[in-house]
Amino acid sequence: MSTPAPGPRPVPSRDDPDVALGLALRAARNALLALAGCALFIGLVGAGAAAMSEVENGGQGAEIVIPGLVVLMVGQFAALVACTLAVLTLVQLLRGRVPDTSRALRGLSRALGLCVRGLLAALVVAVAIWIIARPAATLSAVLGAVVALQVAVVIGVVRSRVLAPSFTDVR
Repeated sequence: MSTPAPGPRPVPSRDDPDVALGLALRAARNALLALAGCALFIGLVGAGAAAMSEVENGGQGAEIVIPGLVVLMVGQFAALVACTLAVLTLVQLLRGRVPDTSRALRGLSRALGLCVRGLLAALVVAVAIWIIARPAATLSAVLGAVVALQVAVVIGVVRSRVLAPSFTDVR
């Protein structure tokens, strides 16, 4: 028996549909993992703040912390919406319903951009409502918004570092 002579292996290109699908699946999976981690982090921060102020027992800190927690929940909701968008894209890629994988990733990126805009608008509205309804809760609401802004930062990083390289032409 003779063994084949080792030679240079052909390098698969991005034009190969299987390679393009694999890259798109990896990008969608990484986006999902980052967004799910963000949602988990925001949830743990909110749970920790609620536990420390003994919100469930009507502790003295509850009055101060509740506005911040409500604003933080806005960020949590945006993170969950972003996760849902990533899951839907991943499922469509896995089922083979997307003829152009880069188009699916562009769509996810655009949807995440809308999610960020909605989050920013909702945070401004939520903080304004708390400032009007309970001026003493201004600091708590603003701090909750600052923590919730991390969701927008994570989504921006996912769009620029995870999704964008997958559908742009790398030369």
